[in-house]
Amino acid sequence: MAMLPPPLGFVEQTYHQETWWLKAGYESLVPAAIQQLAEARQHSPRDKDSAPTITPLPWGRGSVWRVRTDTHETLIVRAYRRGGFVRHFLTDLYWDRPPRPLAEVVATETARQRGVPTIEVLGACVRWVNSGLYRGRFISREAEGFHNVWEWLQMRPTGPTRIETLTVVARAIATMHEAGIVHADLNLTNILVQSSSPSPQVLLLDFDRAQVLSAPVPRRQRERTLRRLQRSFRKLNRDRALDSTDDLALLWTEPSP
Repeated sequence: MAMLPPPLGFVEQTYHQETWWLKAGYESLVPAAIQQLAEARQHSPRDKDSAPTITPLPWGRGSVWRVRTDTHETLIVRAYRRGGFVRHFLTDLYWDRPPRPLAEVVATETARQRGVPTIEVLGACVRWVNSGLYRGRFISREAEGFHNVWEWLQMRPTGPTRIETLTVVARAIATMHEAGIVHADLNLTNILVQSSSPSPQVLLLDFDRAQVLSAPVPRRQRERTLRRLQRSFRKLNRDRALDSTDDLALLWTEPSP
Protein backbone atom coordinates (compact mmCIF):
# COMPACT_ATOMS: atom_id res chain seq x y z
CA MET A 1 0.00 0.00 0.00
CA ALA A 2 2.74 2.46 0.99
CA MET A 3 4.85 1.87 -2.13
CA LEU A 4 7.85 3.05 -0.10
CA PRO A 5 9.41 1.29 2.89
CA PRO A 6 9.54 3.27 6.13
CA PRO A 7 13.03 4.35 7.21
CA LEU A 8 15.18 2.26 9.50
CA GLY A 9 13.85 2.36 13.03
CA PHE A 10 10.22 2.92 11.99
CA VAL A 11 7.36 0.46 11.79
CA GLU A 12 4.20 0.47 9.69
CA GLN A 13 0.87 -0.31 11.35
CA THR A 14 -2.72 -0.29 10.14
CA TYR A 15 -5.76 0.47 12.28
CA HIS A 16 -9.14 0.33 10.54
CA GLN A 17 -9.00 3.19 8.00
CA GLU A 18 -5.61 4.52 9.16
CA THR A 19 -2.04 3.68 8.22
CA TRP A 20 0.73 4.74 10.60
CA TRP A 21 4.51 4.96 10.30
CA LEU A 22 5.90 5.18 13.83
CA LYS A 23 9.31 5.41 15.38
CA ALA A 24 10.06 2.26 17.33
CA GLY A 25 9.07 2.76 20.96
CA TYR A 26 6.29 5.21 20.14
CA GLU A 27 3.72 2.78 18.75
CA SER A 28 1.28 3.58 21.59
CA LEU A 29 2.21 7.13 22.61
CA VAL A 30 1.79 8.84 19.23
CA PRO A 31 -1.64 7.39 18.29
CA ALA A 32 -2.84 8.19 21.82
CA ALA A 33 -1.73 11.82 21.40
CA ILE A 34 -3.59 12.06 18.08
CA GLN A 35 -6.71 10.65 19.72
CA GLN A 36 -6.31 13.19 22.50
CA LEU A 37 -6.11 15.97 19.92
CA ALA A 38 -9.16 14.71 18.05
CA GLU A 39 -11.22 14.60 21.23
CA ALA A 40 -10.06 18.09 22.29
CA ARG A 41 -11.06 19.59 18.94
CA GLN A 42 -14.59 18.27 19.39
CA HIS A 43 -15.11 20.27 22.60
CA SER A 44 -17.35 23.31 22.44
CA PRO A 45 -15.79 26.74 23.23
CA ARG A 46 -17.06 26.61 26.82
CA ASP A 47 -15.24 23.31 27.30
CA LYS A 48 -11.93 24.64 26.02
CA ASP A 49 -10.35 24.64 29.49
CA SER A 50 -11.01 20.93 29.81
CA ALA A 51 -8.19 20.18 27.37
CA PRO A 52 -5.26 22.36 28.56
CA THR A 53 -2.68 19.99 27.08
CA ILE A 54 -3.62 20.98 23.51
CA THR A 55 -2.33 24.29 22.15
CA PRO A 56 -2.95 25.51 18.59
CA LEU A 57 0.15 27.16 17.11
CA PRO A 58 0.24 30.09 14.64
CA TRP A 59 2.31 28.21 12.07
CA GLY A 60 1.66 26.90 8.62
CA ARG A 61 -1.97 27.16 7.49
CA GLY A 62 -3.54 27.05 10.92
CA SER A 63 -3.16 23.30 11.25
CA VAL A 64 -0.38 22.79 13.83
CA TRP A 65 -0.84 21.87 17.49
CA ARG A 66 1.36 21.31 20.53
CA VAL A 67 0.25 18.21 22.44
CA ARG A 68 1.53 17.43 25.94
CA THR A 69 1.26 13.72 26.61
CA ASP A 70 0.57 11.85 29.83
CA THR A 71 4.27 10.95 29.90
CA HIS A 72 5.19 14.67 29.91
CA GLU A 73 6.58 14.58 26.39
CA THR A 74 5.64 17.42 24.07
CA LEU A 75 4.73 16.62 20.47
CA ILE A 76 4.08 18.85 17.49
CA VAL A 77 1.25 17.60 15.28
CA ARG A 78 0.83 19.07 11.81
CA ALA A 79 -2.12 18.32 9.57
CA TYR A 80 -1.50 18.52 5.83
CA ARG A 81 -3.39 21.40 4.18
CA ARG A 82 -3.57 22.40 0.57
CA GLY A 83 -2.10 25.70 -0.60
CA GLY A 84 -2.68 27.76 -3.71
CA PHE A 85 -5.90 27.85 -5.67
CA VAL A 86 -6.66 24.16 -5.18
CA ARG A 87 -7.17 24.73 -1.44
CA HIS A 88 -10.62 26.16 -2.22
CA PHE A 89 -11.75 22.77 -3.53
CA LEU A 90 -9.77 20.08 -1.72
CA THR A 91 -8.62 21.72 1.55
CA ASP A 92 -6.92 18.68 3.11
CA LEU A 93 -7.47 15.80 0.70
CA TYR A 94 -4.54 14.15 -1.11
CA TRP A 95 -4.02 11.24 -3.48
CA ASP A 96 -0.20 11.20 -3.89
CA ARG A 97 1.66 7.89 -4.01
CA PRO A 98 3.61 7.26 -1.93
CA PRO A 99 1.52 9.17 0.63
CA ARG A 100 3.06 12.55 1.42
CA PRO A 101 3.32 11.94 5.18
CA LEU A 102 5.37 8.79 4.56
CA ALA A 103 7.53 10.53 1.95
CA GLU A 104 8.22 13.35 4.41
CA VAL A 105 9.19 10.90 7.16
CA VAL A 106 11.62 9.21 4.77
CA ALA A 107 13.09 12.51 3.54
CA THR A 108 13.47 13.94 7.05
CA GLU A 109 15.04 10.78 8.46
CA THR A 110 17.36 10.47 5.46
CA ALA A 111 18.45 14.08 5.96
CA ARG A 112 19.00 13.43 9.66
CA GLN A 113 21.04 10.29 8.98
CA ARG A 114 23.16 12.22 6.47
CA GLY A 115 24.07 14.82 9.09
CA VAL A 116 21.50 17.53 8.39
CA PRO A 117 20.36 19.24 11.62
CA THR A 118 16.63 18.63 11.80
CA ILE A 119 13.84 17.70 14.18
CA GLU A 120 13.18 14.28 15.65
CA VAL A 121 10.33 12.64 13.76
CA LEU A 122 8.09 10.37 15.83
CA GLY A 123 5.56 9.35 13.23
CA ALA A 124 3.04 10.13 10.53
CA CYS A 125 -0.33 8.79 9.56
CA VAL A 126 -2.96 8.87 6.85
CA ARG A 127 -6.68 8.33 7.25
CA TRP A 128 -8.15 6.87 4.10
CA VAL A 129 -11.33 8.53 2.89
CA ASN A 130 -11.60 5.89 0.16
CA SER A 131 -9.16 3.76 -1.81
CA GLY A 132 -7.65 6.83 -3.46
CA LEU A 133 -7.98 9.85 -1.14
CA TYR A 134 -6.56 10.45 2.31
CA ARG A 135 -5.91 13.06 5.00
CA GLY A 136 -2.50 13.13 6.64
CA ARG A 137 -0.66 14.17 9.78
CA PHE A 138 3.00 14.47 10.69
CA ILE A 139 4.24 14.17 14.28
CA SER A 140 7.58 15.28 15.73
CA ARG A 141 9.08 16.04 19.11
CA GLU A 142 9.00 19.74 20.02
CA ALA A 143 12.32 21.56 19.69
CA GLU A 144 12.16 23.40 23.00
CA GLY A 145 13.87 26.78 23.24
CA PHE A 146 13.97 27.31 19.47
CA HIS A 147 12.30 30.08 17.43
CA ASN A 148 11.84 30.22 13.70
CA VAL A 149 14.06 32.77 11.96
CA TRP A 150 11.15 35.17 11.37
CA GLU A 151 10.34 35.21 15.11
CA TRP A 152 14.05 35.54 15.90
CA LEU A 153 14.46 38.54 13.59
CA GLN A 154 11.58 40.28 15.36
CA MET A 155 13.65 40.08 18.58
CA ARG A 156 16.12 42.35 16.71
CA PRO A 157 19.36 40.47 17.47
CA THR A 158 22.48 42.50 16.78
CA GLY A 159 26.24 42.33 16.55
CA PRO A 160 28.21 39.09 16.71
CA THR A 161 25.16 37.07 17.82
CA ARG A 162 23.30 37.97 14.64
CA ILE A 163 26.27 37.28 12.35
CA GLU A 164 27.20 34.02 14.05
CA THR A 165 23.60 32.72 14.04
CA LEU A 166 23.02 33.50 10.37
CA THR A 167 26.38 31.94 9.52
CA VAL A 168 25.31 28.74 11.30
CA VAL A 169 22.02 28.84 9.35
CA ALA A 170 23.98 29.14 6.10
CA ARG A 171 26.20 26.24 7.14
CA ALA A 172 23.15 24.07 7.88
CA ILE A 173 21.74 24.81 4.42
CA ALA A 174 25.10 23.94 2.87
CA THR A 175 25.12 20.66 4.84
CA MET A 176 21.66 19.88 3.50
CA HIS A 177 22.76 20.50 -0.07
CA GLU A 178 25.96 18.48 0.30
CA ALA A 179 23.81 15.65 1.70
CA GLY A 180 21.77 15.62 -1.51
CA ILE A 181 18.53 17.01 -0.04
CA VAL A 182 16.56 19.49 -2.18
CA HIS A 183 14.17 21.43 0.05
CA ALA A 184 10.92 22.30 -1.75
CA ASP A 185 10.01 25.41 0.26
CA LEU A 186 12.84 26.81 2.36
CA ASN A 187 11.62 29.97 4.11
CA LEU A 188 12.02 31.93 7.35
CA THR A 189 9.37 29.95 9.19
CA ASN A 190 10.83 26.47 8.67
CA ILE A 191 14.32 27.26 9.92
CA LEU A 192 14.62 27.14 13.71
CA VAL A 193 17.39 28.85 15.67
CA GLN A 194 18.48 28.93 19.28
CA SER A 195 21.01 31.67 19.90
CA SER A 196 20.97 31.64 23.73
CA SER A 197 23.24 28.60 24.07
CA PRO A 198 27.06 28.94 24.07
CA SER A 199 26.97 28.56 20.30
CA PRO A 200 23.93 28.98 18.01
CA GLN A 201 21.91 25.89 17.12
CA VAL A 202 19.88 25.45 13.93
CA LEU A 203 17.23 22.96 12.82
CA LEU A 204 15.77 22.73 9.32
CA LEU A 205 12.09 21.76 9.05
CA ASP A 206 9.38 20.75 6.61
CA PHE A 207 10.82 18.25 4.15
CA ASP A 208 7.41 17.76 2.56
CA ARG A 209 7.95 17.25 -1.20
CA ALA A 210 11.74 17.30 -0.71
CA GLN A 211 13.93 15.46 -3.22
CA VAL A 212 16.52 12.99 -1.95
CA LEU A 213 19.45 12.68 -4.34
CA SER A 214 22.32 10.22 -4.32
CA ALA A 215 24.85 13.04 -4.85
CA PRO A 216 25.24 16.65 -3.69
CA VAL A 217 22.60 19.07 -4.97
CA PRO A 218 23.65 20.75 -8.26
CA ARG A 219 24.39 24.47 -8.11
CA ARG A 220 21.35 25.50 -10.12
CA GLN A 221 19.00 23.78 -7.67
CA ARG A 222 20.88 25.24 -4.71
CA GLU A 223 20.44 28.74 -6.11
CA ARG A 224 16.73 28.09 -6.68
CA THR A 225 16.36 27.14 -3.01
CA LEU A 226 18.25 30.23 -1.85
CA ARG A 227 16.18 32.53 -4.09
CA ARG A 228 13.05 31.10 -2.49
CA LEU A 229 14.52 31.91 0.93
CA GLN A 230 15.23 35.47 -0.23
CA ARG A 231 11.63 35.84 -1.42
CA SER A 232 10.53 34.80 2.05
CA PHE A 233 12.48 37.75 3.48
CA ARG A 234 10.72 40.13 1.10
CA LYS A 235 7.27 38.64 1.66
CA LEU A 236 7.36 38.69 5.46
CA ASN A 237 9.44 41.84 5.86
CA ARG A 238 8.11 44.14 3.16
CA ASP A 239 9.52 47.34 4.67
CA ARG A 240 12.96 45.67 5.09
CA ALA A 241 13.10 46.88 8.71
CA LEU A 242 14.32 43.57 10.11
CA ASP A 243 16.92 42.41 7.60
CA SER A 244 19.70 43.85 5.49
CA THR A 245 21.71 43.05 2.39
CA ASP A 246 24.42 41.78 4.76
CA ASP A 247 21.99 39.19 6.15
CA LEU A 248 21.11 37.98 2.66
CA ALA A 249 24.77 37.88 1.67
CA LEU A 250 25.57 35.67 4.68
CA LEU A 251 22.83 33.22 3.74
CA TRP A 252 23.77 33.17 0.06
CA THR A 253 27.43 32.36 0.72
CA GLU A 254 26.94 28.70 1.75
CA PRO A 255 30.11 28.23 3.84
CA SER A 256 31.63 24.77 3.98
CA PRO A 257 29.48 22.48 6.17
